[in-house]
Amino acid sequence: MQKVCAHYVHTYLKLTENWIYNLVKNFTRFTPLILARKSLNVDRFPINPIITLSDLNYIQYFYNFIILKTKNYFPVFLQYCKIKNVKILHVHFGNQGIKLIELKRQLKIPMICNFYGFDAFKIPDDRNYYNNLNTMFREVEKIFVLGPYMKKRILDLNCPEQKIHIQHLGVELNKIKFKPRQLPEDHKYHFLIASSFVQKKGIDDAIIAINMIKKDLNFTLHIIGDGYLKNDILKLIDTLDLNNRIILHGYQPYPKFLKLAYKCHAFLQASKTADNHDKEGTPMAIVDAMATGLPVVSTYHSDIPEIVINEKTGFLSIENEPKSFSESILKLVDNNKIYSELSKTSRLHIEKEFNAKIQALKVEKIYDNLINHYK
Repeated sequence: MQKVCAHYVHTYLKLTENWIYNLVKNFTRFTPLILARKSLNVDRFPINPIITLSDLNYIQYFYNFIILKTKNYFPVFLQYCKIKNVKILHVHFGNQGIKLIELKRQLKIPMICNFYGFDAFKIPDDRNYYNNLNTMFREVEKIFVLGPYMKKRILDLNCPEQKIHIQHLGVELNKIKFKPRQLPEDHKYHFLIASSFVQKKGIDDAIIAINMIKKDLNFTLHIIGDGYLKNDILKLIDTLDLNNRIILHGYQPYPKFLKLAYKCHAFLQASKTADNHDKEGTPMAIVDAMATGLPVVSTYHSDIPEIVINEKTGFLSIENEPKSFSESILKLVDNNKIYSELSKTSRLHIEKEFNAKIQALKVEKIYDNLINHYK
């Protein structure tokens, strides 16, 4: 009989958090029980059972929040975890982990908290959050981070090093066909960006960078995404007179992203530290692009070097420096032999380090170890 792991995520599941689904659906020895405040996109990410507060009737909903205020846990989550005989609790995002400590205490089971980016870099500037994190670090059995850069950040926040584990996210490689790439003979290049329009994604830097080389290259830049910076980006495109070089596609479903990726010659991600200190984790759009065989130009930012190994799986540049980014683009398209090799090594790196099935097996081994040694 399979053991049950309860996964808590505030909203199950945002389209941009599909890596959580890639993990839980690839378990072979643990059955996932999803706990969430509300649900979205369940048709795209089908998992059963999903226990959400938003599905409760008014009286049940009100009662659960009364108990939360007085005892710091939702009784409906405690009830279902006991019914399902949950053996371990896996909480997604550090800011949610601090809210689930009392549920862990009530259940008397081990707990893992997964950090992904903003929860490690942006929110900790708040003193109350910092203090709550330290409480969680004392009680939780394991903290998952995405790479050595995030590990250092969590160490700086006073988490014991022995509790920190670098765990890569994963993509379903059986659904992403590898297409070896070569540079176009007609020298008409198609570049791709896919991200939310937020400052840390560095879309403005990427646009400024390609403007620097528009006399050197015949290119079209495709941008998938949207967000609060859209008007700023539109103004920048207009100011630089790049309207005939850039196509804005808006948000697109995953299959359309892959379809466009296969038509492009490079994936661009000029990530940088935002003014509010927000940073990336390991952007999964880069992983998806590399899985198709698409070479990447990105930056030495956060744990991106865990994905893009400079001059082996792509080219990295100095963050917040468009000139450096433009030079990396030119390096990428300079030599077809090197370019084709980058295409192959990109896929191989993803197969080795970001395969959802392999990563799920690694997580299950950690579950077993924590359960077997829990006191």
